[in-house]
Amino acid sequence: MAKQYYYFIAGLPAISMDDSKLAYSPEQFREQARAQLSEGDYRLIELLHLPSELANLLKVLYKKATDFGPEALYDHAFWQEFIDHHKHLISNPSAPEPPEYSAFPSFVGDMVIDLLKEEDLPPYPTAEHRLLQALFAFYAEHTNRFIREWFNLERNIKNILVALNGRNHKLDYAKYLIGEDDTVKNLAHSHAADFGLGKEHPLFDNVLRIYDQNNILYRERGYDILRNKWIDEENFFDYFNIDRLLGYYSKLRIIHRWLRADADLGKEVFHDTLNKLENSFEFPEDFNIKIKQK
Repeated sequence: MAKQYYYFIAGLPAISMDDSKLAYSPEQFREQARAQLSEGDYRLIELLHLPSELANLLKVLYKKATDFGPEALYDHAFWQEFIDHHKHLISNPSAPEPPEYSAFPSFVGDMVIDLLKEEDLPPYPTAEHRLLQALFAFYAEHTNRFIREWFNLERNIKNILVALNGRNHKLDYAKYLIGEDDTVKNLAHSHAADFGLGKEHPLFDNVLRIYDQNNILYRERGYDILRNKWIDEENFFDYFNIDRLLGYYSKLRIIHRWLRADADLGKEVFHDTLNKLENSFEFPEDFNIKIKQK
């Protein structure tokens, strides 16, 4: 049975995309989580950062800009040492692994070694896609339900947007889709307006409604509102377990990211977007969407 964190979760303040400030930052949340969660459950919290951390790893490998943003768990020096260690492993495969690298899935180091073994590094988008393929394959097999489903949602959103953008700009986008399931096959090969997904794939319809908005800021806000609503639905019956905390932390990161932008503009965009979504999306009856909460 999953461990229950009654005290920690009961003390968490309610958060909303409509908030103008937060009781504490994602960094402060992680500090409390590190003190109160089991080691394995805390690693799940950090696992939510893996996509952005691997993006930073690629930046260092390809000597791109090294502004990792305020949420980075590891700095430039860490990733450079990680690369140097795996470069050393190519000629010294029995070299011991530093203990701090054990937190990463094995595919990360394997991918770095594969890239370093090539005569020239492949184009950045190629390496990025290979890494994403391995990353989402790892998440798909994870034992934690929230991790599996959250990143399946992320993968589907990414794939739908790649297909929509590719079709609109008449690009050969199929090679950039991630995964090999039926949804990917439809997105890659169908010429139907809805890629043959229809009502059996409600996420496509929801993403399309957001995508059709003209303002890019409204669209990005809409995708995050959709993610927040998905978390509420997915964790509706989770009260004090790690999945509740994973969902809470995911929402906290999203809200914190928007609060770093212009607060007044973000609030205006939020209300307008939520008003449109309320009239077009089908959410569970348990959710009472209020346009004005304050």
